[in-house]
This record gives sequence, C-alpha cells and structure tokens, in this order.
Amino acid sequence: MSRVKRAGPPPVGLCRIVCTSVAGMVSPARSGLAGPASTMSRPILPISLSLVLAISACASSGTYRNGVFEGPLVVYRVDAPSDGWHFVHFSGNDLAWGGPSGEVIAINSECEDHGDPSLAVLTNHLLIGFEDRVVRERESLRISDRGALRTRLSASLDGVPVEMELTVLKKDGCVYDLTYLAPPERFDEHLPTYRKVVASFQAPGRR
Repeated sequence: MSRVKRAGPPPVGLCRIVCTSVAGMVSPARSGLAGPASTMSRPILPISLSLVLAISACASSGTYRNGVFEGPLVVYRVDAPSDGWHFVHFSGNDLAWGGPSGEVIAINSECEDHGDPSLAVLTNHLLIGFEDRVVRERESLRISDRGALRTRLSASLDGVPVEMELTVLKKDGCVYDLTYLAPPERFDEHLPTYRKVVASFQAPGRR
C-alpha cells in the first residue's frame, strides 16, 4: 500500500512510501528513505502499521529521549503511550508506537513548503487514497497554545476497514500531525490513550 502526500497547491513536502507487512516485518519499499527495515511483533491485524505510514507526514528523523523529540527543525515534548505500546522507528518519521492489538499512534512534523492552508485542508490531504470515508466527529481545540483540529472518521484502504482520529495543528511555520489508527472493533478501547498523548504535546517552536 502507498503512503500518500498532501496533494494540490500548495505542496507540503510529504513523501510517498509503499509498505509491506510479512511475518512481522514492515519494510519501506519505495520511498527514497535510507536505512534498514524495522521489525516489530506481528499484530493481530498486521496492516495497521502500514496504514499509519499511509497518512503520516515525511519528516526529518531525530531523537526521542525523556519525552522530548529533537529534529533538525523542531523540538517538542510528548508523553509516550504506556500499557503494552512499543516504539517503532522508521527513517524519515518522527515518532510511532504500535499498540497491543494492532493499533498505531504516530506523530510527525513538516516545516517546509506547505504554504498556509487551513487545518481542514491539511487534514483532508492526509486522507487522499482512503476510500469510503465517513467523518464521525470534527472539533476545534487548543494544543500547545495554538488552535488544532481533531477529526474522527472511518475509512478503508485496499478494502480493509480502519477507524482513525487525526489531530492537526500549525505553529511557527510548522505543521504537526498526531494520528491514531485501529481496527474498528479496537478503536474505542485505546482512544483514551491516544488523547492522553495529544494532551501532553507541547511544541515551543521551530529551531
């Protein structure tokens, strides 16, 4: 399956990636990203990690220590999910965690070539490539002293149903995407974990 980028003017510098999940291995196949594939234990629905890569932004890699992510252009603080979640690293992504039953939480940033579209437009661009999209909830909130847009929806990718919640905000010229994807029957169980991660997010500004 392919990782989508925000399409149409203005471009936002997202990348496209093809991922496969075979016997617990998820490997980047067509991305321009360097480095070996990362491994993780095989989830109940092995497509879930590929799904999060389908909507995540392509950002520069960085380090994550003591709750702080440091990249070439951004520094932000965010709490990692606990209770069975494990960190998964892919070259070119900020942060991603796999849940106990195939869920994924991911955070990405983009600070170049995205123009100044609305949060709704930025959110919709993340969903290009998904089918049967049904928005169930959409609300404005404040995160890190900025307005943010939270969208909950159901969709399908390659015929596989998925439930997701996307939280998008802009600050000091950067766009931050915080995403949660899960099999529909598992979504509500781990939604509070995702929202706790979102509530902890603080971005002091770009470097």
